[in-house]
Amino acid sequence: MVGRPLWERKVPGSSPGAPIFISFMNNAEPKLPYLTFVHRPQRGYLFHGDGDIHTVVSPAFETPVDFSSLILSVNYHTATNGWLLSEVQIRQGGVWSKFFKLALFSVRLGHSFDTQEDDSAFLAVDVLRAKTPAQAYRFRLTLHGDMDVPRVFVCLTDAAAAYDGCAAILPPGHLKIPVNPLSQMCLAVSPTDKLRLCSPTSLTMALQTLGVKAEPLQTASAVYDDRARIYGNWTLNTAYASRLGCEAFVTRFQRLSQLGEFLTPQSLVLATVAYKCGELAGAAAAQTPGHLVLLCGWENGKIRVADPAAETAKEVIRFYDAAEFARAWLMHKRGAAYLVRKL
Repeated sequence: MVGRPLWERKVPGSSPGAPIFISFMNNAEPKLPYLTFVHRPQRGYLFHGDGDIHTVVSPAFETPVDFSSLILSVNYHTATNGWLLSEVQIRQGGVWSKFFKLALFSVRLGHSFDTQEDDSAFLAVDVLRAKTPAQAYRFRLTLHGDMDVPRVFVCLTDAAAAYDGCAAILPPGHLKIPVNPLSQMCLAVSPTDKLRLCSPTSLTMALQTLGVKAEPLQTASAVYDDRARIYGNWTLNTAYASRLGCEAFVTRFQRLSQLGEFLTPQSLVLATVAYKCGELAGAAAAQTPGHLVLLCGWENGKIRVADPAAETAKEVIRFYDAAEFARAWLMHKRGAAYLVRKL
């Protein structure tokens, strides 16, 4: 289907309410260490409560492989100012953890929660990290008002997975996606805030490319995590894109070659990268522990990137060496990305 390059299939042996498996591979069974599942809470889930507040509880889902971290993305819509609280628990060796509070979503505000930790796991803003490998998860959504939740995405990672030696191989041919370049350094904010706005600026470029009306400062205001005091909370950024009519979620890539299936003019990838001085030639920022860029193609052994850290809009579109970019993204940030696409 045009605009939906991800292929989805039922998880083997799944029951009503079980998720659909979004795959980065063509073989029959999921074996990769990075998996993303999409849940549709309106089918096969338990609903509790009445009036303006009710709770959706998912079935427990046994994962095909053990995982060490979990990121939950929620796509939602509200005509007024409904709010939504997302929580998740994991099972390790037959023992369930407590429910960890992940995020609160609404039109007027959104935030993560203070660091939570017990013997099973700890929550670092938008990532739940298991202390020992986990084999199952379930989530709970508490909804107030007219919240509609069409999809919930769960991204799992095996922290023990090694960097793939073939990770830097690009898809065949070339791709050039037209992008309206935006520089975070040109925004009318303080010099300190300019350095913090890579995620909303990249997301704005993606939304504009998909034909969605968006402006970087408006996006920044909408995705600001007032608890962590950051603009780069992954789940708040993807939730905002979903509010504007897109499908958006956090996922992870292992190889640049996977971009051949997932990067199109209707399906965009925003990659988070980290590198030291000299590790990414021609980079807009000399070094960074974490930075978001919009991918917009490839050619001649290089990745075409819209890098919002450029000093001017004319310098935003850049070409980075595939091997260097693969290390900055796939090795140092374990391939974390927002995937934003047209419905």
